[in-house]
Amino acid sequence: MRFRSSGGAVAPVAPAAFALLVACVACASQAPLAPLPVAPTLIKAPPVRSQAATTTAAAPAPKTALLPATPAAAPVAISLGDIGSAGRVQLLATSASGAWVALCEAESKTARLVLGSGSGEPLDDVLAQDPTGRYLVTVREGKVELVDAVVGARVSLTELGADVRRVRADYAMHRTLSFDARGRYLAYVRLHSLGSQIIVRKLDDGSEQAFPAGAGEVFRLQLSADARHVTFDALREDTNHSGKLDWPVPEDTAPKNACERPSSLRFRSFAYQGRGDALTHAVVSLPTGSVRDVPELVTPLGQSLVVREADGSLRLDQAGKRSALSPASCGAHVLFADAERGLVLATCAPPPPPKKSRQAAATPASGKREVWLFGSGLAKNLQSVLYETSTDREAVDGVRLVPLYPGSDASLLDLERREVLPLPAGSRVVTTNGALALIWREGDLYRYDAATKAEQRLAHGVLKNPDLLQAGNSVLLSPFVVVGCDGPALTSPPHALAVSTSGFVLTASPPAALSPTNATAASRSAIQGPLHWVDAKVPALDGPK
Repeated sequence: MRFRSSGGAVAPVAPAAFALLVACVACASQAPLAPLPVAPTLIKAPPVRSQAATTTAAAPAPKTALLPATPAAAPVAISLGDIGSAGRVQLLATSASGAWVALCEAESKTARLVLGSGSGEPLDDVLAQDPTGRYLVTVREGKVELVDAVVGARVSLTELGADVRRVRADYAMHRTLSFDARGRYLAYVRLHSLGSQIIVRKLDDGSEQAFPAGAGEVFRLQLSADARHVTFDALREDTNHSGKLDWPVPEDTAPKNACERPSSLRFRSFAYQGRGDALTHAVVSLPTGSVRDVPELVTPLGQSLVVREADGSLRLDQAGKRSALSPASCGAHVLFADAERGLVLATCAPPPPPKKSRQAAATPASGKREVWLFGSGLAKNLQSVLYETSTDREAVDGVRLVPLYPGSDASLLDLERREVLPLPAGSRVVTTNGALALIWREGDLYRYDAATKAEQRLAHGVLKNPDLLQAGNSVLLSPFVVVGCDGPALTSPPHALAVSTSGFVLTASPPAALSPTNATAASRSAIQGPLHWVDAKVPALDGPK
């Protein structure tokens, strides 16, 4: 089977590992339950308040280039014309809304960006894209541009002084380009003679706010899902005494051609453990404009920050004032964080077994941990057990249902009601949308409603080894397409490569369209252009295939 979300290339997935993959997808790619809170008005940044960094005055920003004002919620009209030219192509990335497609021409090894339809324009790579599918950042011959795919407007981030250097790590998120969950803002780093600046750009009108990052250099940043904070890792001091500030991962200085990526994944960052100078976590609070170092930072959570104290306890930090979240005895690691409700789903070390006689053997550690739900004044044992994890996850916004897989069982945590909803054996949560979840069990697809705690079968006949494509909460699980976790289950067109949030499917040309001289076994297994967006809601003229 293969899986791809709206922003990535097709990758093979072993069937045995699919259940774990679906769990990750369901947790990581959710649609909003309700519109996100109105983002706070950005104010002029005051001088940096940092315990570890020296204060740096805000440097004057270059003249801001404005994108034409266009309503952010304007619907995207997906073009049904040819995308790219005939012949073998490789898909690089697609828009969640269907507004653009990036692909490689296999013969010439040339990457092209197609807005709508047509042959497109040359590019070297797509550096970042927003979750809605409207905006993307591209690079061509060293020039980096922010592109609005709806109106075709462009802004040169290179001319604005953006730091777009990349690290030597394949398939990693860009270190200094970050969109919020609703595609309203872009955060990036601007290099200036007076020091690095954190820039937050409002995408619908092009206005920008600059915040001084303090002493040293910004290595990586991330804009929180709800656009309340920008967190960043800074190199403050020369801790390895090399005479300069060294990144923990080397800079990738080679020219980047997306069509020449290695065919297999290479996570080279593992080879750099212990390299470079020590990183310090820091935070920009957009409602207040304050910038401060928070070395204990785990993740932003609404108006607060989750921090881990030296004893292993988690605490909520609001403007420097801290309150308890989880005890030190828990040793919590964050499985899921809900910025809207201020809730943290975490694993906890189980209590020690009752003391026995000195002759009794100690109980060996099982690696399993209890699952707890924490919030301000809340600590609830969910009576579920998962294997231990050392990873803390960033907070998301607009999600109500979180899948849990304790052993062979499956359940949903309803964050609105703070209760666990058990699912029938063999269930796998494909995605969720508000109170709805799309469940895959055996060969059937079900719509589960957490409000009524009832499920309804949508379709029968999911393929034994299906393709799974996803954009937001719209899913293609071959041979079906389901939009928004709700019925009906639509029939997918053949040769599917990607799906949009509105239920359009990006398809390749059939191999039969090739001339007999080019119809070799290799060419038949490759993706054939031109590509097309097909509306799954409109039945094919010749019926389902």
